[in-house]
Amino acid sequence: MNRDPISKTFSGATTPICLTVTSLSILLVNEFFGYSQYVKPVTKTLASFSFLYLGVNYGLVNSAQGNYVFIGLVLSAIGDVMLLSLKPHFFQIGAFFFLLAHLMYCGAFITTGISIKWFLMSIVVVGPAAIIVYKYVLPYTTGLMRKLVITYSIAISWMMAFASGSYGYSGKTWLLAAAFLFYVSDLFVARQRFIKRCFLNSLCGLTLYYAAQLMFAISPAIDF
Repeated sequence: MNRDPISKTFSGATTPICLTVTSLSILLVNEFFGYSQYVKPVTKTLASFSFLYLGVNYGLVNSAQGNYVFIGLVLSAIGDVMLLSLKPHFFQIGAFFFLLAHLMYCGAFITTGISIKWFLMSIVVVGPAAIIVYKYVLPYTTGLMRKLVITYSIAISWMMAFASGSYGYSGKTWLLAAAFLFYVSDLFVARQRFIKRCFLNSLCGLTLYYAAQLMFAISPAIDF
């Protein structure tokens, strides 16, 4: 008997996805109760390793688009490690790696093909959103950090624009959804770092972030 398409799509993904969900759950519980400072490095590393494993397992390195996505995943994993520290220079290095990851995802969307109409329409939406971010985040930054925030905001805005353009060209929603989750997760990271530290930022930001990376990782198997 033939296996149904959904089962075939997610074949081999159960273990790493469960590892990510388990690691994230432990991480969030630890964040809420403040049990141990050593839990975060272990759980974040395991969760990041899981989406890298998925990327390899699903053949990201076998296509031009996939190569861009996989490099983006690797850069994101490095960024995760850098953000484990609360020291400003580690945060800046981590943010730089995430900025490069967003650019890699831009490259992936471009290789798919871009609808100029959808690209321009998305600029109308993400442009004002970037301005709002500037308004609320920039007052909390100075010097190099301010320049990095501005550059990063531009990068994530371009990523969303190219993701929309790619959707308009291909009609596939999976990568657009992944890009959107990544985009929103960054807003929670910025709120946590610059505006107000609270558990809600970690809950939403980390959940959306790992969901996005898992979606990017298995994207070669998704045809919608």
